[in-house]
Amino acid sequence: MASDSAFHKGGIPEPQSYNFCIMGHFFGTASGLALRLYRLNYARPTLYRPNPVRPTMPNKSSAARHTGRTGFGHTFHINLHMRYLYLLLLFAAGCGKDAITLNSFREIDLGVQADLSAVWFGDSLNGLVCGGTAWESGILLSTDDGGATWQTDTLLNRKLEQVTGDPSGQSYACGQDQLLIRPAGERHWQVLRTDYQWLRGAHFPSNNYGAVVSGEGFHGGQLRVFGPDAFWKQDTLHELTGELDAVWYVDSSVLVAGGAGWLIRSTDAGQSWERLRHSGDVFTSIHFPDAKTGYCCGSSGALLKSTDGGATWSTIRKGGASGSRNKGFRALWFSNAETGWLVGDGGIFWHTDDGGDSWRRVDGAPQDADFTDVFTLGNRGWATAKDGRFFEFGF
Repeated sequence: MASDSAFHKGGIPEPQSYNFCIMGHFFGTASGLALRLYRLNYARPTLYRPNPVRPTMPNKSSAARHTGRTGFGHTFHINLHMRYLYLLLLFAAGCGKDAITLNSFREIDLGVQADLSAVWFGDSLNGLVCGGTAWESGILLSTDDGGATWQTDTLLNRKLEQVTGDPSGQSYACGQDQLLIRPAGERHWQVLRTDYQWLRGAHFPSNNYGAVVSGEGFHGGQLRVFGPDAFWKQDTLHELTGELDAVWYVDSSVLVAGGAGWLIRSTDAGQSWERLRHSGDVFTSIHFPDAKTGYCCGSSGALLKSTDGGATWSTIRKGGASGSRNKGFRALWFSNAETGWLVGDGGIFWHTDDGGDSWRRVDGAPQDADFTDVFTLGNRGWATAKDGRFFEFGF
């Protein structure tokens, strides 16, 4: 993995603020300020003379404390300026260490203009990408040579939102109205179901069972659980008042799903659900790299972590409807309990290797890309974005 000895230890970075951080310009500004303060301190020694009217010790009265003045003239203000300079130089010295440089990061032209929604690799050679334009078109692309070349598998008249696969090699894709499958070893996709719902997320950890979530805004939320006898047998259908966007199986019995103000959990393979206490965001992505550790992000900047299989969640970052807390997180993926990736609108492409305690911006990720999904396998990764943009990276 690329060297990342310099860490941002202050928690979540704000990538947009790094655009102006050009080291030469910053150090030039800091040096200029240092020179001005040096002259202010040392070229005007009268500032350090005792006040001729009050040659005794500084007045410690309340008035003196509130005004910041002492019997030594402007010494207090000079020290305050130097303190600002010290903080500025610290920031300048640390600037640029908050980005991680990967072994490789490149954009690949797939010849697609429509938004790309999701990416999935079943192994080092076989991968899938889906996307489209709402109510107009949908597309599925595949590779069998590790991403060296891509071909269009299927064209539809509805957008696709999610593509995934199970360990047997069977693949699944869902979006507006339809759930598609591609049996292992085949190249052609088949329509499994037509539900006339906006299917937004799916997870099939086995070729015997899986779950699909759907909805539009704050109404029409549905959660379908398939199996356990066969993946095509719908077992239960749950309806909610709000949209659901993401679902993940922690194990064969425990599932977690999230959406517009919802984070819910089942411990009986989807037969019943408990609403968890977290709300206040549209939860767009959930991933558990193991049976205990899980992460969840929201489209307004919320970032949550669980260490007990989704029973409880702690807040890594609190999202917000406006202001600096509002970050358009779209997807996350963790290689293990500690190492993960987070992507979103406006070039958000962050990396952590300490379980989310600190995050670093990925150097080379274009700030004008609205990322929609990220996936890693081994030491390689892929990311999709709007406007047909697709990226591959190595670490």
